[in-house]
Amino acid sequence: MAKKLPAFRYEECVSCSVCVQTCPVSCIELSENHPAAFKNLYPEADPERCTGCGLCAKNCPMGTIVMEDAV
Repeated sequence: MAKKLPAFRYEECVSCSVCVQTCPVSCIELSENHPAAFKNLYPEADPERCTGCGLCAKNCPMGTIVMEDAV
């Protein structure tokens, strides 16, 4: 597992899917299973597949992804 994983600030996310497109290992998917997903699909990362590269956070146009220490 990666040392850092993406954390999504869903209240600011516009569901643009840039994070999905920029992830080199395809560990981020847009999901309707998130509690806030009544209007949009929201990104979710698979912590087992994430390498912690941070490309999703670097490329997020809204700045809603931060890399946090894995627990």
